[in-house]
Amino acid sequence: MKLLLAYDGRDRSRVALDETVRVALDEGASVTVFAVIPKSARGTKSGGHVGQAPHARDDVAHAKSYLGERGVQAETKVVAGDPADEILSEARTGDYDLIVVGTRELGRVSKVLLGSVSQAVTRQAPCPVLVVAPERIERFEPTAHAVA
Repeated sequence: MKLLLAYDGRDRSRVALDETVRVALDEGASVTVFAVIPKSARGTKSGGHVGQAPHARDDVAHAKSYLGERGVQAETKVVAGDPADEILSEARTGDYDLIVVGTRELGRVSKVLLGSVSQAVTRQAPCPVLVVAPERIERFEPTAHAVA
């Protein structure tokens, strides 16, 4: 099984990272930790990006190390572009079995509460998506038009 973890180092991604550990160990899965630097992000003198705390490459390296310490094989990938578009492109070309993304919260009106990236990914993903919030996890199955 191949998992794609969309990871930006924020608190919601850290919750998704913990769920990725659980799923990967249960399923014997390998993981790609995937970060997208939005084109609108301005570079800083220290090599990071404004609004990307602290740095995308450091964040995915931390996630890979965290996974490895827990017995999960992982690789990392960082690209620039629109986050939803890049996650979906990677999911399609990488032949993943599951995408894991974090969000602030899930509730009865989860489609309203999902952020724009997680919402776009759940609507268009070619495989199931686990949307992980601090108090809840919801699985979205691919729609017929996303798979075609």
